[in-house]
Formats: sequence, structure tokens, C-alpha cells
Amino acid sequence: MTASTAPAPGSAPAGYLALRLPDGSWVRHEDDESRRVWIAHSCACTLCMSATLLGAPASHYELRTPDGASASLTHVRYTSVIPHLHPDELLQPYTPPLTHSQTAAHLRKMLRHAFPGIRFSVRRRSGWKLSVSWSGGPSATEVATVAAPLLADYTTPGRRRARPITVKTWFGRPFHGTPVVDAITLKRS
Repeated sequence: MTASTAPAPGSAPAGYLALRLPDGSWVRHEDDESRRVWIAHSCACTLCMSATLLGAPASHYELRTPDGASASLTHVRYTSVIPHLHPDELLQPYTPPLTHSQTAAHLRKMLRHAFPGIRFSVRRRSGWKLSVSWSGGPSATEVATVAAPLLADYTTPGRRRARPITVKTWFGRPFHGTPVVDAITLKRS
């Protein structure tokens, strides 16, 4: 019998931070109607700096213009930015995108595996956004740890796309594709 190496349901992986994007990532702000591209950096305001020094995970960005100048958008919540593909990524090998239902089903399966006994509702919102809701059980940070890889692989600064995954179709055949999700909203009741 082998021992399980999965983290306990009540603990988040040690390397997790709320800021999933490395400094210099191209993003869009969800409230920006002109859909400009910004460069995200960790927020350096006094509030954020003192919170991180006390051990709290970083949770805000400072957005700059592509030429590096400071913008009017500082102390922006990490949930309000949407990753934007860098032009170099557009030339990377193409894998077909997953449908919304395939991506939602995969996320639901991952959440049930990570947190057995908890019911999760994964729904499509407007555009390429998903909404996850549940009651009791894990915190939003723990659920975000499971959901974040569907947004993109943020461990490598040069890659913003999510890694391709394999999902089962209705007839049990595997389908290999890339999840296309701009944002995942989490709501615990």
C-alpha cells in the first residue's frame, strides 16, 4: 500500500501566493472599457509592503503602461486582472481550445478530487469566465490553488497560456486541448 502525497484538505501548498503573475506580465484590467494592455507588477504601496512583511500573501498589483511609465491603476486586486498573451506566445505551437463545458467539467473533477465530500458548482459566466461556488469546506485560497492552473502556467515568466490537458468526452474518448479561461470567480457560502 502506498502513501498519498496529496496535501491535507485544510492546508494550501507552501509555494502558493495570491499573485499568480510574475512581474512584467501583460494583462488587461476587467473594468477598463478601452481594453488597453498593462504591465503588472507587485504593488509597492505602504499597505501591501507592510502586509507582506507580516507574512500575508501579496494580493494587489500596480499596473504600468507598456513603456514602463507608472499608470493611474495602483493597488489593484489580483482577481481584477486578466492575463494577455505576449506577441511571442502567439507563435508557439497550437493546441485546440477546450469548450466551456469541457473546461468546467475538468475543473469540477479536479475540485472533487482535491476536496472529497464538498459539492462544487462550476458555471460559465459571460465571455471566457467561470464561476465556482461551494458551501463550507476549503477556503477561497485553497480552491484558487486548484483552479489557477486552468488560467495559465505562471511558473515560467515566458508562458502565460495554460498547459494543455486531456479530458474525457461524452463517449469516453480522450480530447487533448488548452483551457481558455480569462477569469475564475470564487464564492464560498
